[in-house]
Amino acid sequence: MNNELTESLEKYLLAIYEIVKVNKAARVKDVSNYLKLGGPATSDAVKTLAERKYINYVPYGIITITAKGKKKAENKIHRHKTIANFLEKVLMIEQDKIEDNSKKIEYSMSEDVMEKFIQFLTFMENCSCKEPKWVKSYKYYSENGTMQDKCLICKEQKDKFDNSKCCGACCNN
Repeated sequence: MNNELTESLEKYLLAIYEIVKVNKAARVKDVSNYLKLGGPATSDAVKTLAERKYINYVPYGIITITAKGKKKAENKIHRHKTIANFLEKVLMIEQDKIEDNSKKIEYSMSEDVMEKFIQFLTFMENCSCKEPKWVKSYKYYSENGTMQDKCLICKEQKDKFDNSKCCGACCNN
């Protein structure tokens, strides 16, 4: 039995998670209304999620979320928020493009690559160093279309000596 969730099944799981968080339980009708989808498709998805042990469900009964389902949903929410935060705060993507592009990124990478990507972004969000200097330099580059003089000096030094180490010129504020 395949235990991975497709994008579609993840949407159903997240809807169930949100409904159960408020109401303690859900019904198929609640999920289909929440997602604005038809009942038969929702019923099939709910059955699949139950088979894979993400939710507890008996036909025509209530739906509750399992510990496995809760963990998966919370991980998905964290992943999505982390990517959206990166797009907004680091890449400075326009607000109206963040949601759609976050979803595209989430489903375009293999799970192991996505895990490393989220691990890196989570580290960057929680690092006590505040905003790394290279992020500030990137923001300048993004806004002005050119690198700061101090970055150009560093690049010139690296190119001149065929050295991958930073000369430090760009790191001094």
